[in-house]
Amino acid sequence: MPRKARNNPRQIRIKSCGCKLCTENYRPGEEHTRKSCTGPWQARYRDPAGKQRAKTFSGENAKRKAEAFLDKARDQVRSGSFVDLDRGQVTVDEWYAKWKPTRRIAANTDETVDSVWLNHVQPHFGSWPLVSIGHLDVEAWIAKLTAKVGKATIDKAYQMLDGMMTAAVRDRRVAQNPCDGVKLPKAQPKHPDDLMPPTYDQLAEIRGEFPEHFHAFLIVAEETGLRWGEMVGLRRCWVNFDDDSIQVRETVIQVRGRMQRKAYPKSAAGSRTVPLSARAAHALKGHLEKHPAKATRTSPGSGMHAEELVFRSPWAGRKVKDREVFDGVMDRSGFWRKWNRATDNTGISRKVTNPTTGRIERWPHFHDVRHAFASRLHELGIPEADAQRILGHERGARVTWLYTHASADSVTSVRTALDGSGLRRAV
Repeated sequence: MPRKARNNPRQIRIKSCGCKLCTENYRPGEEHTRKSCTGPWQARYRDPAGKQRAKTFSGENAKRKAEAFLDKARDQVRSGSFVDLDRGQVTVDEWYAKWKPTRRIAANTDETVDSVWLNHVQPHFGSWPLVSIGHLDVEAWIAKLTAKVGKATIDKAYQMLDGMMTAAVRDRRVAQNPCDGVKLPKAQPKHPDDLMPPTYDQLAEIRGEFPEHFHAFLIVAEETGLRWGEMVGLRRCWVNFDDDSIQVRETVIQVRGRMQRKAYPKSAAGSRTVPLSARAAHALKGHLEKHPAKATRTSPGSGMHAEELVFRSPWAGRKVKDREVFDGVMDRSGFWRKWNRATDNTGISRKVTNPTTGRIERWPHFHDVRHAFASRLHELGIPEADAQRILGHERGARVTWLYTHASADSVTSVRTALDGSGLRRAV
């Protein structure tokens, strides 16, 4: 342990001073003209890592300021509340490069993070030192974003900056998070019709506008409520016609334009067993007769193995110049164009211009098929805990989840209700 300095704080010798010590140091032999020194005062201390640091004070009452700083710095080191503001001088650009690799996120989420950073956070705060960002600076940035983008984008951008600044606080680079207490814009209320899922009659009309290749895909989506990635990533080995069920074990995600397999979709609750109604089982059997899929079981890390997929693109296996360019995974953008065309042709679609972003928002989306399935379960009297298990939700409604528990055989009860033998309740 190094010996504690007795002359701390100490006065720094300068050339312009005429006191005895300064003239001896810089102008030996010259007669000194001042009694008291005019040099600044330096306070020396050790940070929590044991590294010696110093801060210099000049001007009136410099010694008193140095002593007060020294007392405060020592107290902070002892109490564990010390913040090294020098380390907070790194720019947000530099801090992002350090912060991002520490996050344990999925590949598709990582792509979203990069997009939010490059388009919204980096252009505004990239060159700012961490310690220079104040609460009002963040408020002004949010106000600027509100005039350009929608609430979902603002939320993502704010969450990123908030996460970066929280990490900086914990790393003792800044004293507090400037994002604390920032008010985010509220979501604009939607028309009640926009909150309702499409009816099954409307879904039948939409399905009629699709090529026959997609009919089984749409019927299974209507009867199981599977998410897009779970439908596209469904493999033959997870379909069991003995007990008419589907095991959801993985999903397909898109990362920088390329499809990838991902185990345990969405959350821990995503890995589940979903019943097949008689209608879904019939459609699925007919589809597999026309488009057989291999029942081999491969791990998600071994590659796509498109030959195992139940629902493949109609262009699967197509070759250009003897080179296979379509591996069979259904393309979301291509399906989305067909979906929009079908909803337009049937007259079911609604288009609303967002007053903030100017973008045209459409209804219904393919994900609304899942909402229609959830509403159907509710109308059939399925207990909420059973419904949330089949849908792969972490939890149901905030109130009812506290008092309900999934039954031991929720798969059978849901299948029975879907096939018309279950209890109905008035809604």
